[in-house]
Amino acid sequence: VGPPPGSFVRGNSNGDAVVDISDAIFTLGYLFLGEGAPGCLDSADADDNGRLEITDPIYALDFLFLGGRIIPEPYPACGADPTDDDGLSCAGGTCPD
Repeated sequence: VGPPPGSFVRGNSNGDAVVDISDAIFTLGYLFLGEGAPGCLDSADADDNGRLEITDPIYALDFLFLGGRIIPEPYPACGADPTDDDGLSCAGGTCPD
């Protein structure tokens, strides 16, 4: 039995199961370079404000390297979005089975 459909880890925008600098780079590539979209848009919304924008990779980097506020749930474990009314999709989820 795996995680429920749509489960993800917030901040893990590249879907590699680790929240690190590569996620911020991935999100910046999507936002500003026309690179591929995250498999789960909600996972890229690191600050959980319901929008994908420059604040998301900055929030993640601040948390990772400067001791900033923790990434909102679902983090650090896989789970469903407690604020699922934001319009960002995560139909397939990104958690391993």
